[in-house]
Amino acid sequence: MAELAFNYEAKVWGAPKVRLSPTYIQALKLRYCLEDLEAVRGRVLDIGCGAGNMPKAIKHYRPDLEVWGTDLSQQAIRVAEKHPEGAKFVPAAGERLPFEDGFFDAVTMFDVLEHFPEPEKTLAEIRRVLRPGGLFHLFLPLEKQPFTIYALLYRLGWKAKQEHCGHIQFYDDRDCRAQLEQAGFEVVNRRWSIHPIYALVDVAYFTMLSLRGKPVSTSVEGYIHSHNGRPNLAQRFVGLLKDALVVMGYHESRLLHRVPGGGGHFTAVKSRRQPLRGAEGW
Repeated sequence: MAELAFNYEAKVWGAPKVRLSPTYIQALKLRYCLEDLEAVRGRVLDIGCGAGNMPKAIKHYRPDLEVWGTDLSQQAIRVAEKHPEGAKFVPAAGERLPFEDGFFDAVTMFDVLEHFPEPEKTLAEIRRVLRPGGLFHLFLPLEKQPFTIYALLYRLGWKAKQEHCGHIQFYDDRDCRAQLEQAGFEVVNRRWSIHPIYALVDVAYFTMLSLRGKPVSTSVEGYIHSHNGRPNLAQRFVGLLKDALVVMGYHESRLLHRVPGGGGHFTAVKSRRQPLRGAEGW
């Protein structure tokens, strides 16, 4: 699929603080990540960190870890570095990481792999910078996952996520596992989120943006937190509505974490076998 033009410097994702409470989807992503990192010691890298909310959250709950974040956007890294909260930030593309082989004990990635024109090159870099047996925690939107609203909309040509998020790759569970295994990873666990309630909210929000016709410079969380002083009426309404719906979406995903949904949380390790030919762009 051809890559659509998307200006990553015009948006800053990942600014609102993430904690395990209140209950919303970002908190769920963090919870599953921390579960995977429980036995990890040493260095952790978050790729595509935006303004750094996930590396900062990991450092908050695991101060013993040395946590790094990288992002292609220079602007996002500048925002992250204003209040690093113990994490380290470096501007870098996922296909060209400025680290030595085996430098990290774990790598995390949230809502990022779908942005790369050649994700296999990014996975090869992740494998390179991981130590043998190192952990890779991946959250990925699954917009081709059977029996989800996303799969239906994908077949109908819905392009809101391309227009407003820069998605250029579209996955289901089988595609993701095959790509990970080809790149030299062993998938050892999967959890699921983004089930019908939250998926409908997500689709409605991005469809609204498409109908509005005007691009946004941040996420819905960023919009809600963007006011100076007291929020205006529109921000308060969106905030209350979002708070109610995302709490339902969180508990829905916790309840159905073993039922395939529109989001996949993959736990993988760097396997001893070499990647299949072609996985590193040979």
